[in-house]
Amino acid sequence: MLLPSFLYTWLQLGVTLAIWLLSLLAVFLPLSNTLWKLSIVVQEGGHFLVFPCLLIAYLCFRSNASGMLAGVLSITAALLFASPLCRALITAHRLDIQFKQGFGASVPSLPKPFRESAIQWKQLFLGIPILKSHSKKLVYQVKDKVSYALEFYPTTRVNAPCIVVVHGGGWDSGSRLDLDLLNEYLAANGYAVASLDYRLAPEHIYPAPIKDLDSVLAFLKRKEKELGIDTSRFVLLGRSAGAQIALQAAYLGGKSLGIKGVISYYGPADMVYGYSIPCNPAILDSRKIMVAYLGADFPKNPVPYSASSPIEYLTSDSPPTLSLHGHRDVMVAYEHTVRLEAKLSRLGVPHFTVDLPWATHGFDYIFSGPGSQLSLFYIERFLAKVTE
Repeated sequence: MLLPSFLYTWLQLGVTLAIWLLSLLAVFLPLSNTLWKLSIVVQEGGHFLVFPCLLIAYLCFRSNASGMLAGVLSITAALLFASPLCRALITAHRLDIQFKQGFGASVPSLPKPFRESAIQWKQLFLGIPILKSHSKKLVYQVKDKVSYALEFYPTTRVNAPCIVVVHGGGWDSGSRLDLDLLNEYLAANGYAVASLDYRLAPEHIYPAPIKDLDSVLAFLKRKEKELGIDTSRFVLLGRSAGAQIALQAAYLGGKSLGIKGVISYYGPADMVYGYSIPCNPAILDSRKIMVAYLGADFPKNPVPYSASSPIEYLTSDSPPTLSLHGHRDVMVAYEHTVRLEAKLSRLGVPHFTVDLPWATHGFDYIFSGPGSQLSLFYIERFLAKVTE
């Protein structure tokens, strides 16, 4: 049974308006946690929606006079959905120039062919092919009768550098298995990967996770021959809260622990700034999370906030640093990376920042999206450079 014309018109307008409102997340900041999650989908997977929007627009224009407004909304939505990818292509060109000027034009031979270009069109739609590495769980310490494990991803490369991954989750949640596609990808391309579980807040406060990461490095050194890794070539990689842990451990231990570099995905580098300028509590109560992690409220006891700020431990001898951060991050402000980059520059520490103008926090949840592809391109080159 056909719908009455007025119902069809309202349904047409309602659907296209909903699509148009969704597309606005490509350019406007989300106002809630749910909208933040949707914004990742729109910004990193919006290219999938461009053709459907154009098809809807075509059908709307053909229908009747009332379809004109619906058609315009659909075309506008298509343009908005396409905008992150367009910005990614422009950003890729800019970053290529900056990398050659800043971090070095020459890149050593990669363990095996990695990505030929920063954005690969086929992989945007079909995904990035990954060879499974058959990871295994290894217990690296026992504290208070509780076992803490790491997931080890072996590689076929002999005496491979080892990437130590620290998961995110606001210091109070998360798992060593989170976002493991990157771990599989790196292992398939010549790097052993160890992703760890660590003690979580509020039961365990700072500096417990830093000590856990030190324990992992010591464990890997003891198992070096058995695992087939080169522990004089560690690289630490962390996401969000995990990036704070990785950055601080790298700047504290540095080259004496065999740490050749550190990679930060949208990490809080200045905890004092993070408390002073909190994010929208409708998205995340960042102050509450920081108080739980540090065991102190800033006005009453500011010492743990400065003590846990990676930026405070930077020296001219700190390991090279790669930062990956979106300008529109609604959980960890891009200003953290700006401050970190400024101090790295003052001290003359080799560094590079993959800044993504369209991207929000957690952009790499969509592994084949434009933000993740750009990140992979420079992670590969950074790893080849610092572990040569």
